[in-house]
Amino acid sequence: MNRREKLLLSILGKEPDLTKTRMLDTTVKIILGDLGKQYSKFWELEGPGVMCFQPHQERSMFYMTLKEVHSAEENCQRENDGQLAETFRRILEAGQKIDPSEKAGYIINDEKGIRYFEICYNTASESSLEDVVQ
Repeated sequence: MNRREKLLLSILGKEPDLTKTRMLDTTVKIILGDLGKQYSKFWELEGPGVMCFQPHQERSMFYMTLKEVHSAEENCQRENDGQLAETFRRILEAGQKIDPSEKAGYIINDEKGIRYFEICYNTASESSLEDVVQ
């Protein structure tokens, strides 16, 4: 069991209930909401893009411009990795629709693969954490 799994287990317990799950979800949204301030600064300095988290990598967190996402898509196409190219295409498409005053886009790239999601800062609904690409 890795550190992240141990933390989740300590919060949710062996038998998670709806209240604990909602509390964890809210905590994650608050943390990512705070990261939104950093996201907006990157957006202003470097242009449109997404935050990328790569646990267990030397460069574990960085901002990836949409131009860099497009470049990653093209590299995957050249290397005949159509599935990964499609993932980057979908991330690029979603990232182009982001209004940084309303939401931010995040990529998690770990042993489970690449996942993209958006956090909407102006809503508190259950659906404000949306998986867009899996």
